[in-house]
Amino acid sequence: MDLRKFWKVVKFTITQQVKGKSFKVSTIIILLAVAIMTSLVNIIPAIQDKKANNKEIVNSEETEFKINTAYYNDNSGLNIDISNDIKNSFKDLDLVNTSDSKEIASEKLKDTEENMVYIFVSKGELGYSVELLKPGNDKIVKADAKVLVEAVSSSLDAGRLIGAGVNPEALQNVMAPIGTDILEAKDATITMEERIMKTILPMVACFLLFYIIYFYGYWVANSIVAEKTSRVMELLLTSTKAMELLVGKCVGMGLLAISQFATIILTVILSLKISGQLAQKLIFEGAKAIDITGIIAKIPLMQMIAVIVFFILGYVLYSILNALVGATVSKLEDLQMAMMPVTLVGIFGFYLAYAAVIAHGSKAVATAAAYIPFSSPFYIPSAILAGNAEMSQIIIGLIILIVTIVLLMLFTVRVYSVVILHTGNRVKIKDLISIFTKEQ
Repeated sequence: MDLRKFWKVVKFTITQQVKGKSFKVSTIIILLAVAIMTSLVNIIPAIQDKKANNKEIVNSEETEFKINTAYYNDNSGLNIDISNDIKNSFKDLDLVNTSDSKEIASEKLKDTEENMVYIFVSKGELGYSVELLKPGNDKIVKADAKVLVEAVSSSLDAGRLIGAGVNPEALQNVMAPIGTDILEAKDATITMEERIMKTILPMVACFLLFYIIYFYGYWVANSIVAEKTSRVMELLLTSTKAMELLVGKCVGMGLLAISQFATIILTVILSLKISGQLAQKLIFEGAKAIDITGIIAKIPLMQMIAVIVFFILGYVLYSILNALVGATVSKLEDLQMAMMPVTLVGIFGFYLAYAAVIAHGSKAVATAAAYIPFSSPFYIPSAILAGNAEMSQIIIGLIILIVTIVLLMLFTVRVYSVVILHTGNRVKIKDLISIFTKEQ
């Protein structure tokens, strides 16, 4: 193969594709969509954090003790001084002894604008009772009233025990509250970055790999048919061999795929950085931005290499298939029908890989996705990023993928030089097999 002619085809392929309006528009739309979606990763949590923070502020304001004055009337005959206990529990509360009756207290509380209550302690047939009388308005909530009346009752109980001769130290142990709580079993040590690496990143990687591998492979076929229609293919074949043309087109589109993939990654990094800073400045200062560079830095080098290798091999597989399909048709309107088998294979491979990523506990699905060459380029990189890929799966999947590419390449090289100049009706699979047999 003449390298000079090979690179000439590569350059021609890249130039023709970049000049196309569809490539420019699709690239802009993709980058805008990626920028918006990745920005939402920081913006939505910032909005939720702000709402949660505002709710905490409101709750703290609502739970603030609002009773300023408590008028205390003890007709029980206990003669227990609770003023110190109440003062220690409620710093801003004034406890004032009074002889007002309940009727007088009710009249005073009826039209009052003050945050005050009346507490009455009395003795009945069944024991002692503590009653709290509060205004009829909503200035003092029942929760505050309940806390205060329980504190008074607790102080009276302690006073009775001390009066009965109970040691104050023993009393402190007896009266100490026993706290209760309900906990949920979960791993609280997992950070947001680790959660993204384990769940979101593998799924995004699976979808992104499918887009890059499949659609750039499709553009290989589209480019070949367009050139056959405009007779450019005949001019190219006068100066280059079919092998140089096939490999050059695949490599040219592959370089474009890698450049767009790198552009998407750069867009993700920049949009996350910028959206994180904007979320902290404009939405909520305490918002935690996703550290994408930290996530990438945590991916081991060998895993990154494995992801890139499967990406390249996956592109090679689908680009050869699409190049072969593109050579079998002469008109662009026939391309969609000719592409149907490859499209179905690609969609099957993607959904199998995606199902394996989601249901990572299912070993049968994961094994199938790793070993089938049309799904392994999508699944294995995602499984590697999620930490679910077994070394045996990676090695066997890689071997099967390489063998498939070699066999497909041998078949394509033999028939490509014949079908590339074909005009008229679409060449079918049985015709390709017949051509391959004759070329041997």
